[in-house]
Amino acid sequence: MSAFDRSPFIAIWETTRACALACVHCRAEAMPRRDPDELTTEEGYRLLDRVAAFGSPPPIVVLTGGDPLRRPDLVSLVAYGARQGLSISLTPSGTAAVTRERLCALQAAGLARLAVSLDGATAETHDAFRGVKGSHRHTMRIIEHARALGLPLQINTTVSSLTRADLPELAQQMVEIKPTLWALFFLVPVGRAQAEQGLSAEKIESVLHWAAELAPQVPFGVKTTEAPHYHRVLAERGRGGRRAPAPDLIGRAGRAVTDGNGFVFVDHVGNICPSGFLPLTAGNVRHDDLVAVYREDPLFLSLRDPARLGGRCGACPYRERCGGSRARAYAITGDPLAEDPGCAYRPAEAALPSIAGGSYGPTREQIEKALCGVLDPELGMSVVDLGLVYDIQLVDGSASILMTLTAPGCPIHEVMPDWIRRAVMTVPGVENVDVRITFDPPWTPDRVGVRSR
Repeated sequence: MSAFDRSPFIAIWETTRACALACVHCRAEAMPRRDPDELTTEEGYRLLDRVAAFGSPPPIVVLTGGDPLRRPDLVSLVAYGARQGLSISLTPSGTAAVTRERLCALQAAGLARLAVSLDGATAETHDAFRGVKGSHRHTMRIIEHARALGLPLQINTTVSSLTRADLPELAQQMVEIKPTLWALFFLVPVGRAQAEQGLSAEKIESVLHWAAELAPQVPFGVKTTEAPHYHRVLAERGRGGRRAPAPDLIGRAGRAVTDGNGFVFVDHVGNICPSGFLPLTAGNVRHDDLVAVYREDPLFLSLRDPARLGGRCGACPYRERCGGSRARAYAITGDPLAEDPGCAYRPAEAALPSIAGGSYGPTREQIEKALCGVLDPELGMSVVDLGLVYDIQLVDGSASILMTLTAPGCPIHEVMPDWIRRAVMTVPGVENVDVRITFDPPWTPDRVGVRSR
């Protein structure tokens, strides 16, 4: 069992979805008031206990939202986690709620790091992105308080079509702010975020090379979220003889921390997901064990298995250390194991799978492997493991899939055929996919684990 198979590097708890901002990209689609069903203080304590149960070293814990400062028990939660030996970080919203007094109380409780978002180089661009005038002013004041208190500081910046032009000036501001880490979050179209706000694969590649050039020249770390191909860029530049970034800028185990692979997310009502950007539910902490779900759930297992990756990601020589953004793959294709549409890299032709005679073409095994990446969003299991695939037929480059759904009234009836087509079209040699849905024989729970015949 690898390090990431045993334990996530980061565990994020969305303590609340309440927030005073109206960010245009908000993954959580935050709301003005707290949800009465969000985890209670005692349930929060139990959650932190289970994070500590992953063993030594325990995952880094990030308390996020919404705005976690909307919870009156926040100091108690930080203190409890610190007593369990956890390193607790906090991501408050840029509002007037973050006072010096509250930061002092959180620091005294054991807060290890404060992370704030700065998405524009000017008040106008930042406030426009965050949806509330004055957010930039509050954010800069929070930064000043953290520096005065000696509280380790991380700056998060969303990289999108709305913020890309500000990155060079923001980099200069980082030199003045002196954060421990500058984290670049590459937009995934989930929640309020729209696909047109994201960058093309070529523009993402350009930003990653810019970040790799910047990293060894600045006194703070530079990392990426939902752009794990930064590791491939760093490796390529290293081989080119250029000065490589300091090793602590990449993370643990020589590879990226990605959705479900070194990363686990618990939402405000306890749902366990691979990440906040990949909101597929694999359990709930109110009745499922967090450790067991992360280590044993089929969704998490598939996300940690590079052999399950489709398309260019599956053929990529960097798939072990990168793996692509599973969240972006899911958001755009409906398949969390499809190739990352945000990566411009094309593996050498020799790395692609071949069939007898040296030509490329589909096999039944390749089709079934691709279908293993199509998950029922409610049960969190693949359509193959659920026994929903009744038959696979191949004629030249055409694939015909006969399948069922868990119920005739299933709400994904309209979208499942498209998910199936997208997954199967990632198989080399497939030119056409026909999907037929039947309810004869009807699906029953005893079909779980039955492979297609």
